[in-house]
Amino acid sequence: MASSLPGGSGLKELWKKYKAEIGLGVLVLYTLSLGVATADEVFHLGLFPTKLDSLIEDAIDRTNSPDPETSRRAANELVEYGDFSVPQLIDALDGQAPKEVIIQVLKRITGQDFSEPGQWKDWYRQHRAEF
Repeated sequence: MASSLPGGSGLKELWKKYKAEIGLGVLVLYTLSLGVATADEVFHLGLFPTKLDSLIEDAIDRTNSPDPETSRRAANELVEYGDFSVPQLIDALDGQAPKEVIIQVLKRITGQDFSEPGQWKDWYRQHRAEF
């Protein structure tokens, strides 16, 4: 079957000659990809966002809606996502989202009562391992 394709026999010869090297290369690439994925998960690098990460990001964006009902619903969604949304909410304190809304959501999720973004960031640095 492969010989009916142009260069098919050449590919067979390459495979026979370099089978071990190709296998090793595939194994190395697979191992590296697992390492990057694991580091992303452990250190929250955001290289491979999950569906939940995307939903949280979308809800944070909608807190900036001119429609108060849309903003309120987005805030409630973030509360429902709970602890999972805390890292992105902390990051949002430096973004375009309305800080007062983000702070209210953080208060509802964490039970903490800080009023300034700096206080939230300091608190989060000390409790990052919990999220």
